[in-house]
Amino acid sequence: MNLRDFFFVLFSFLAVFGAFLTVTRRSPMYSAMSLLVFFGAISGVMMILAAPFLALMQMMVYAGAILVLFLFVIMLLSLRKEELGGERPWPLQLLAGCGCAVLFGLLAVAILRAELPRTAPALGPEFGSPEAVGRAMFSEYVLAFEIVSVLILAATLGAVVLAKKHLEPPAAEETPAPPHGEAHH
Repeated sequence: MNLRDFFFVLFSFLAVFGAFLTVTRRSPMYSAMSLLVFFGAISGVMMILAAPFLALMQMMVYAGAILVLFLFVIMLLSLRKEELGGERPWPLQLLAGCGCAVLFGLLAVAILRAELPRTAPALGPEFGSPEAVGRAMFSEYVLAFEIVSVLILAATLGAVVLAKKHLEPPAAEETPAPPHGEAHH
């Protein structure tokens, strides 16, 4: 195993570990910080795969913008421990764990049965460049690109609606009328 393979395995492990921590933490803040580990590891994998532009975009867009938006909403909501809810019942935890294990097994079988190419694909000097990514994104993958942009817009609107519910002041209570003997000024 050479150094490149070692770092690929290391970053891959960090990505899986960060994703696991993201979905298992009770605190939204710890989940967001674990998501940062995941985004950084994915960026490292992209660098190893000779896609520096995609690695940089991963860090700027996801770790730099999306994660900051998540943190902003988490802090804006300022959830207390009692608002997060209690622990899930153990049968539900067991069922979720079994479902994850089955899904992991199916993915592992599909990957291991897949025929791998005998030689690596020829990567030109243009691979991963902003021009090549833009050309692919706006020609072959334009529908997927537009769907993702609509999903991000919907998620942002959802976050604003959730935050707005917590920011609205309570309904103004009527002020009691002064006793009969007092004059109004």
